[in-house]
Amino acid sequence: MKLKLVALITFCITTVTLTAQKNTKSDLIGKWLRMSQNGPVALEFKKDGIVEVDFNNDQSVDVVSNYKIDKNTVEFSDKEGAMCLDPGVYKFEITDYYLSFDYIEDMCNGRTKMTMGFWAKPNFEELLDELSQKISETQNTTLNLSRARIYLALGKSAEARKDLDVYLEKNQDDARALINRAGTRFPGDMKGVVKDCNKAIALEPENKNAFFLRGLALYELGQKEKACDDFSRAIELGFSILKVAEEYRCSEYWEKTNN
Repeated sequence: MKLKLVALITFCITTVTLTAQKNTKSDLIGKWLRMSQNGPVALEFKKDGIVEVDFNNDQSVDVVSNYKIDKNTVEFSDKEGAMCLDPGVYKFEITDYYLSFDYIEDMCNGRTKMTMGFWAKPNFEELLDELSQKISETQNTTLNLSRARIYLALGKSAEARKDLDVYLEKNQDDARALINRAGTRFPGDMKGVVKDCNKAIALEPENKNAFFLRGLALYELGQKEKACDDFSRAIELGFSILKVAEEYRCSEYWEKTNN
């Protein structure tokens, strides 16, 4: 169950851009990295509208997809090593420090888990050093948030949570940062997840990611019906993949409540 939770928290990513937004095809070009529960993953966007996926970052190509940009959204359509036949659509944001994808529409569970979340540039160590230097010089907490999101891309939850604590101490009304911090609490602090998600929902009552994460935490706390209600609410708000992803948890309860 812990491995499933670690995999699923990659869903819970939305961002606030703290540096100049780029969000064009040219800004996506190049390689981006993240750490998944199964090891490193690399995405390499090409100028010709092709993106290559390397699941171990070992210079191999495991999946080849077409991608199309429309303003701040990207659509993926698998070509080779296909994970799914139907395309997936995500909102994307790029800052000077990271790339993020947030779910819009995709019924491919595997691709959703792989894509959602934060991605770092290959020179992430240099960027972390740069941020640490700026933080020590300026005490600017928005830089802590940027550093936290690089740590999230690298799978370093403890380090990310420390920076998110610093940022949220002065920015208590940032629902997306609260959701980011909730994600760092898995699998050891389910009550903390619920607390952060409650705050996020109070600030943004239609945030699907907050309902999804709170549902995961409530399920682990033994509150199955409340958890399934949260999954249902997340589905209503657009997280349609949960109809499939959470069916094994909630099928009996959903069937009962729908009759």
